[in-house]
Amino acid sequence: MAAALLYGVAAGLAMAAPPRIAIIIDDLGYNRAHGEAVLALPGALTCAVIPATPFARRLGAQAASTGKEVMIHLPMAALDARHLDAGAINDTMSQARIAAVLDQARATLPAARGVNNHMGSALTAEHQPMRRLMSELGKRHLYFLDSRTSAATVAERTARQQGVATGRRDVFLDNQRDFARINDQFNKLLELARQRGHAIAIGHPYPETIAYLRQVLPVIEQAGVRLVPVSALLHTPKRHTAATPTRPPDDAG
Repeated sequence: MAAALLYGVAAGLAMAAPPRIAIIIDDLGYNRAHGEAVLALPGALTCAVIPATPFARRLGAQAASTGKEVMIHLPMAALDARHLDAGAINDTMSQARIAAVLDQARATLPAARGVNNHMGSALTAEHQPMRRLMSELGKRHLYFLDSRTSAATVAERTARQQGVATGRRDVFLDNQRDFARINDQFNKLLELARQRGHAIAIGHPYPETIAYLRQVLPVIEQAGVRLVPVSALLHTPKRHTAATPTRPPDDAG
């Protein structure tokens, strides 16, 4: 059944103009084996590493050496008051403190091209912390990808206003760790890419996700779909341009 679904995806796309997709794998750094399984997957996956984790430095360096793009998966305050990883930012931090957190993260992940939020449903809805963060990202020539963990996020809009290269997550692949559900979400990703030429997904280093991508990535490449680093799908706006309206997240994760 799964093989038939994957074949259908590839066959349906083979005759279309090739869309571009980016797939970010979040939460890397805690488990070495799962992280290395992600790095062994084919294609230009983007690896989002939590800096203050046991295997962050090792996995970040390995990802860069295999040609995969590296991001800082930056912990941010959440609405449900979950425990924050070390190196998190919250709404009480000064701009200088945010700058220090970023510099510490970059010392661990020197190959990082940008940042996305780990959790952050509270912080990404706060204008002032986001302005401080985007100011520091701009100084360091880092992009920001809004994971959209909250419909109230102002992160992408604030990045645009400050001229930071930015974009948003369109699909969560694996809020449900089930092969058929992941396949449904992957098809949703491809449908969005067909409609507008590109789309961005976030997944996690779950065994189910790794197993699915191990099967599907070679199939979509043969079908002419381009898997690209997330930086290839971002835009650098002019400062103070009008913001585009936000939309609710595709999933609740």
